[in-house]
Amino acid sequence: MGDMHTIIIAGVGGFMLNIMNLWDDSKKPKPARVPKDSLYWFFFVAWPFIGAGLAYLYLVDGSSLRPFLAFSVGLGAPTILKNLMSSAVQPGSAPTNAES
Repeated sequence: MGDMHTIIIAGVGGFMLNIMNLWDDSKKPKPARVPKDSLYWFFFVAWPFIGAGLAYLYLVDGSSLRPFLAFSVGLGAPTILKNLMSSAVQPGSAPTNAES
């Protein structure tokens, strides 16, 4: 399977995340639903591209992604990014395992 197919599968995973969120939201009463404003639609469009971008980064790094793993990377893109950002060192602070 070519790299482009892997990236597309990851993008489909990101799109499926959107579909799952819409499905869950449709089961809520109307007042409790997430407002579908411009920020919502920005992320609706962005998540598939972000998932595909993460798969691309894995491939550039030399990792081999099978189709199911590529799909999982796209699906888990928000969690992956959240974990990466939360583990980043804040400016002016020492890394977690730094000597005192």
